[in-house]
Amino acid sequence: MLSLRKENSASANFILSAAVWIIFGVLMGLTLASQFVFPDLFRGVPWLVFSRLRQAHTNTVMFAFLSGGMMGVWLYVVPRLAGRKLWSELLGNITMILWNVAIVAGVILILLAETQSREYAELIWIVDVGVMLVLVLNLINLYMTITHRTEPKLYVSLWYISGTLIWMPLLYFIGNVMWNPPTGALTGIDDTIFNWFYGHNVLGLWFTTGLLPVIYYVVPRETNTPLYSHFLSLIAFWGIAFFYTGVGAHHLLWAPVPTWLKTIAVAESIGMILPVVAFMMNILLTMRGNWNRVLTSIPLRFVVTGWAAYVLVSYQGSHQALRGINMITHFSQYVPGHAHLSLLFFAASVVMGAGFYIIPRIFDARLYSRTMANVQYSLYVIGFAFFFGGFLLTGLVQGTNWLHQGLPVWSVLPGLRPYMAMRASGGALLVINFILYTYNIFATVLVRRPVSRPAYPLPPEETDLAAAALGD
Repeated sequence: MLSLRKENSASANFILSAAVWIIFGVLMGLTLASQFVFPDLFRGVPWLVFSRLRQAHTNTVMFAFLSGGMMGVWLYVVPRLAGRKLWSELLGNITMILWNVAIVAGVILILLAETQSREYAELIWIVDVGVMLVLVLNLINLYMTITHRTEPKLYVSLWYISGTLIWMPLLYFIGNVMWNPPTGALTGIDDTIFNWFYGHNVLGLWFTTGLLPVIYYVVPRETNTPLYSHFLSLIAFWGIAFFYTGVGAHHLLWAPVPTWLKTIAVAESIGMILPVVAFMMNILLTMRGNWNRVLTSIPLRFVVTGWAAYVLVSYQGSHQALRGINMITHFSQYVPGHAHLSLLFFAASVVMGAGFYIIPRIFDARLYSRTMANVQYSLYVIGFAFFFGGFLLTGLVQGTNWLHQGLPVWSVLPGLRPYMAMRASGGALLVINFILYTYNIFATVLVRRPVSRPAYPLPPEETDLAAAALGD
């Protein structure tokens, strides 16, 4: 861990701690995937039963890895766009320590069956208080940095991060029903509505609005090309803010919730096409003439993969909201496949790409191994293809058998085993991928191979290519 007051230490410590967490998170996921193939594999081990481990897995991946890594990236990006140092490096490190303590406590308690048992809101009330404290302290630190900026222009990435810093504390407080400590829940259908308002907006108003600005930052930097359109980026920003808030109820199309709420959810899910297309075209047009750099820049390769995954998962989310498709996919493995596409391919790609971009710069060192990063990327894409394919095929077989064949749930299970095995096999490759990422990041810090610099000044375009060749 870097000194708590050293410049960029909070960013580095967040990113490095997140890199450790992901190994635990995906090992839990692989254990869960194995249980679908061998149901009695861990019989008699209470803390490895599916109901506990699944909650620990989601919270570890979502909050410990993705959220921790994302906040670390913000602590690097915001000062550079603001033109000044982080307002308080010490406060940034305090938030990092509190975040990790809260997640450790939350995950251990979940494995001991201390949970609120609500989707993405399983952490008990006292841990929720710790999470809220970190969110508020992080808001203060970054807003003070932006407030005292020397750069007069408010870059598009700052729009997104500023909005996310406000939305998430409000969303977390409402979604976890923090005003009701005994249960952290409401009663009846009201709790379901609140839960899915929160559950879906964690993806939309936390990870989406928190990671799109990272793409907006890294792509222009690594291509040495200005963002194509500030106007398009604002269309995407306000489009997400307007349309995303009500889409959660498309998970409740067959539940006894008000019809108007379902209709709004479907309409807003389709409306999300507008900001997604605006974002997609903005990055696509920024990348014009720069696609060759994907081969030379490790950070750009991962971030562009995250961009493509975001477009794909957004399309999938909009079409799942249609009642005809929802009727087939609802309650099937298709839905968690959609969630994994969002978290483990879109969000994780961007977090890893940003980690590869930031850590070498903070420590003024070359990436430890480009070869390892290339192998990791191949395992990542191939592994996720098998992993996601297993979810997709399982879900479609389940849905069509239930709906069109009228078969009961239990009778469909034996035929799902090959697809579950496919999912577990892909998951094993993903575990190796994340281990390589963590090893490469930590080796970069520990070995600190010096950056090779030319003995004489190069033209700007050659300087940029030289940096790309070093993995910067």
